[in-house]
Amino acid sequence: MTPDQRDAFLRQPRTAVLCTLRRDGGIHSVPVWFRWDGAELRIITERGSAKHRNVVRTGRATLCVDERDGHFRYVTVEGPVRVEDIVTRDERLALHTLYRGPEAAEKVVAEGGHEKMVLLVLTPERWLPSR
Repeated sequence: MTPDQRDAFLRQPRTAVLCTLRRDGGIHSVPVWFRWDGAELRIITERGSAKHRNVVRTGRATLCVDERDGHFRYVTVEGPVRVEDIVTRDERLALHTLYRGPEAAEKVVAEGGHEKMVLLVLTPERWLPSR
């Protein structure tokens, strides 16, 4: 997969698996929605969630994004993660618009809740793309 193909792949609304390291050394893996801005992967989570706590402690994560609809393609990215606290309304709206469309996204975001969330921003350090 070329960098341009990877970029196009990551801009699609796909569910990914975020992996962080637990305190006991085990891996915490959960499905997440994300937004690729061309330089970083942006993931919203509830403040105090396991993924939030793990990232604060370790500063790192891995995200695996795949496609299973007749093609088996994937991109795995690993790197440092910074936490932005709190999530802005615009950030949350952008994520929900990608996955739900503008009308449904506006309804979800209008209900509030982003003030209880944080943004995990993964900066790619290592890529493992499918061939």
